[in-house]
Amino acid sequence: MRPCSTNPVLPVSNAEKAARKLKDVPPPDPPPSCIEVQGQPIEIQEFLQNTARRQAWRIGENRASEDTWSYVRYLDAGELDKYANTKVLIEPVIFSNGKAAVTIRTADLGDGYARVQITSHFQGDGKSADRASPQPASTWPLTSKGVLEQELLNALQTRFKPLK
Repeated sequence: MRPCSTNPVLPVSNAEKAARKLKDVPPPDPPPSCIEVQGQPIEIQEFLQNTARRQAWRIGENRASEDTWSYVRYLDAGELDKYANTKVLIEPVIFSNGKAAVTIRTADLGDGYARVQITSHFQGDGKSADRASPQPASTWPLTSKGVLEQELLNALQTRFKPLK
């Protein structure tokens, strides 16, 4: 598998614009995971949607178009720990579950090849383990470890050939 020849930054969402206005600006999101494969964008999306069904992922807020598939994947505490950095918070938190907002964009490159870009944003639900001064929050934004994105890219490699 090779990275994309170009990996343009995805458009900034309204939520990200609002976050920039905050005093404590979160670090910028990493660029999307990206691969170029032999295949058509629509068949790539259909393959990934079938993968989600075969693996019985708990998903919701499913939206699909010609070049984009977005969904929310609901995660138990173990899955959240596997896919997101749960130990990077200022305080210790015991997570009970979470979710990942995943966006997969496909673009036709011509000559039978397509670019696939995958981004994910995580949110964990849990309780502060700090007994001295626990935070009232029960939901925390988390950063990706890149594992979920890599699992999707690996699934693509089982069906489509990487660009050589």
